[in-house]
Amino acid sequence: MSDDQSSHDNKRGDFIKEMYRVYWANMSRSMEGIWKVLAPITVGGTILAGVHKDYLPASVGISLADLVVFWALNITIDLNAWHRRNLFFVVKAEQEFLIKSDYGRLLPAKYSQPSTGWITFYLINLLAFIAFLGVSTLYALLWMRPSTMCWEWLLPVGVVALGSALTAYNAYIQERSARSHFDELFQDRKG
Repeated sequence: MSDDQSSHDNKRGDFIKEMYRVYWANMSRSMEGIWKVLAPITVGGTILAGVHKDYLPASVGISLADLVVFWALNITIDLNAWHRRNLFFVVKAEQEFLIKSDYGRLLPAKYSQPSTGWITFYLINLLAFIAFLGVSTLYALLWMRPSTMCWEWLLPVGVVALGSALTAYNAYIQERSARSHFDELFQDRKG
């Protein structure tokens, strides 16, 4: 092997190892950061408590609580997509500097291809936010009496309708993007 080739291989190996380290650091940071996203449940609960104590009009308070929850849902969807994308890149980096026989010895064989599903940690957060949205909706149904004027229901219903539509669209886009990244990196290419 020539000195140039050996030098190139060493630099490439160093680059890949550093890239691998950075990806893992990024994933750790995102998982630690998700705890900050739990703050919306506290904020939403405080807003609902304000409605209950008549500090805020029900339609405004419930709408604000729901906006906070939709914000948290979308951040969770984005963080999950970003984390999965980095997992794909980590596996590709592993494949560059590990040999096939390392799978099953150093790493489980199933790690040779990443899962395309949601990261459990983010799924739990997503479900917690959806549950809080359900609590907020139930609270609205119980607190805002049927005798409440119809126009007062427009704001909370509009927030839920628009928030649901935008969140579903964001989830669709992120899932499509994750599938595209996976297919590009891990599907066998023919031709």
